Amino acid sequence: MQLRLKLSILAVAAAVTMPPPEKKQRTHTHQQPNPPVFPESVVVFAPDDANITERMAARSEVLNDRARGHFSSERLAFLFKPGRYDVEAKIGYYTSVSGLGASPDDVVFAGARGIYVDAMDPQQAGSLDTFWRSGDNFRHEATAGFRWAVSQAAPLRRIHAARDLELFDPTARVNYASGGYLGNSIVEGNLILGSQQQWISRNADLRGLTSGGAWSNVYVGCAGAVPEPSAAGAEPRVSVVDQAPVIAAKPYIVIDDVGRYTLRVPLVAKDVVGAALDSPYRDVPFERVFVADASRHGARHINEALASDLDVVLAPGIFQLEDSIRMARPGAVVMGLGYSTLVAPASGEPCV
Repeated sequence: MQLRLKLSILAVAAAVTMPPPEKKQRTHTHQQPNPPVFPESVVVFAPDDANITERMAARSEVLNDRARGHFSSERLAFLFKPGRYDVEAKIGYYTSVSGLGASPDDVVFAGARGIYVDAMDPQQAGSLDTFWRSGDNFRHEATAGFRWAVSQAAPLRRIHAARDLELFDPTARVNYASGGYLGNSIVEGNLILGSQQQWISRNADLRGLTSGGAWSNVYVGCAGAVPEPSAAGAEPRVSVVDQAPVIAAKPYIVIDDVGRYTLRVPLVAKDVVGAALDSPYRDVPFERVFVADASRHGARHINEALASDLDVVLAPGIFQLEDSIRMARPGAVVMGLGYSTLVAPASGEPCV
């Protein structure tokens, strides 16, 4: 009888002091850590970190090897806290470089070359297979200028090139380059397309000269040194749209002075000309952002987060989805950080 009474008292105490199971689960699901817990595929640097160039090279060894990196399953994102970085780092396949400042000028790449992309096959294909890399939200003022010799799936967003921006590799024996994207950016020096073709620049301030380009170069809502449109049938073919009719720019991540992260979501804008770096936005603190890790999370976890009014950042990795990601909530954000990859369910349902 005494034992039974003690157990009853313990049960009552537990009921009084412990929250209901569903409340505990809901709190755990909704409140996310800030700073977030990133997987190993995300590397965050601060300006006073040592040996950044060497560390980037070591992490990028496979992805900078054309034979091994071209169809690698590895994904990598380098994030940089505000400050100045004297680095010389070649950016490889499936790699993204993003500044964490509120302005592109908050993260500065200096040194001789800063970050750069050369032709992956300078002897035969040039840059024609230099795919799958991206740069976001930084200022580049290396003394040699900014080389980004790419072909497709290699966008630049919210960058400020203090010197020339070179979109092909003139040092390669074969210097072809074929396709890319520049958005919401400033180019203080010259925009040098060289052999680049199928390139689109949207809402760029082009303050130097714009030269080169083979064909199919498009300028939408750009200001400054925009080439004259080509006459029909002329080569190179240049198309110009004076204003961007409607844009919904990609969200980006910022960090504050105490290390807390925010997902910044630009608002939809109309009839925009120029870089528009100060356009209105809404902020989502990372307490409200679910960071999905491909090694631990699938569609079920992502859908549970979305249903719980969380936005989602997909960390770099390959997500083998067992179901579709279902974006039923208006205004919900699912953003890939770098080259996160979604593999459709075996059932044939779509990824999203």
